[in-house]
Amino acid sequence: MYMDNNLNKMILVSKLTKRSVAEDKGITPETLSRHISGKIQITLQDAEDYSKILNCTPQEVLFAADPVPIVGYVHYDSHGHVTYDCPDHRADDSPFEEDYPPGKVHLPFHYPMPVGALIFVMDDSYHGPWCEYRGAMSIIPIKPIQENIVARDSIQKSAYVQIKNGGVSYGHVYPEPGNKYTLYNPWRQDMLQENYEVKRGLELDWATPSISTFWQPEMLGIKIVTVFDRRKIASEN
Repeated sequence: MYMDNNLNKMILVSKLTKRSVAEDKGITPETLSRHISGKIQITLQDAEDYSKILNCTPQEVLFAADPVPIVGYVHYDSHGHVTYDCPDHRADDSPFEEDYPPGKVHLPFHYPMPVGALIFVMDDSYHGPWCEYRGAMSIIPIKPIQENIVARDSIQKSAYVQIKNGGVSYGHVYPEPGNKYTLYNPWRQDMLQENYEVKRGLELDWATPSISTFWQPEMLGIKIVTVFDRRKIASEN
């Protein structure tokens, strides 16, 4: 059984010749060709070796699936209050700019549509009911965001929404007359914030459903590579 990898693409991106890559790796061009085709499976050590030669990450060598963008971070403060943070739409004075940069996520599998990742971040001092989300990651379709539409698949489903002239929020989306919506969050029933659980009469710029959530993404081999990581790789090579 042959397993697809991304080696050939990364060689093309690097603009190196296959012969020079084989020489730097200390293998024959024939062995490199077999690695590319999958006839010889690439080991983790092989991926590390190739990544140093090609100035990329091991995940970019191993996985044929293109990396998906980080579309946002979901921050929980010490009291469990949540802030939805999108790197591409931050204010200049955002407190998250320095520590939570844009980046890509390498998934070891494909989705049938373009998707992005939301990464959950918990304050170290928080120990409330949402602790299970610490380090978790959700995958969402990005087409509704790019095209500013309320996706049909988000109706009466768990979804992330952009409220018109407001922020990003999360809940079940229910249509109202006049092209408005109710957002109901059944997971927040005991929050102390008034009117937090149900928001009515909302105009939405977009709504996109949550496809899946990974509670332990690192155990699946999912790798996050931010712009800071890329700068570090480049400096080390």
